[in-house]
Amino acid sequence: MVIKSCHHHGFTVSDINQSLEFYRDALGLNVERISERKNLPSYDTILGYANVQIKVAILSHPASHFILELFQYINPPIVRRELRNFYVGSSHVALQVDDIDSQYDNLRSHGFAAISPPVDVVRDGRRVARAMYALDPDGISVEMFEEYTDIVQE
Repeated sequence: MVIKSCHHHGFTVSDINQSLEFYRDALGLNVERISERKNLPSYDTILGYANVQIKVAILSHPASHFILELFQYINPPIVRRELRNFYVGSSHVALQVDDIDSQYDNLRSHGFAAISPPVDVVRDGRRVARAMYALDPDGISVEMFEEYTDIVQE
């Protein structure tokens, strides 16, 4: 098996419109399409539920070819649970930004929170990045970082 590329990252959200205020309006991702899916046996099979009905928003960032998929379940009905980064199975997406402090101010001006303001990431005595975890309307962590060195190569 050979993986060709990463196609998209997805989150299940409670309300597509509320999530768009974060991902589209505050973060600036482009909406490619919003659709409703129901009466599709293939979705029932793939997702493992009967009579699946979902709203789907596909967003993108054209410069990086990043695609984000937001799912809002109508059927089965959503179940809220506490979200904590240390829970097995938790997920986040990391977005690289040019000016994290401005991004933090922008999120706050749109009414969104973060776990903390941006902080310097220091490893082996070197400041390698400045980072924070923003929180979307459902409390999903969205990491943002301003990279000072190539942290992937270290």
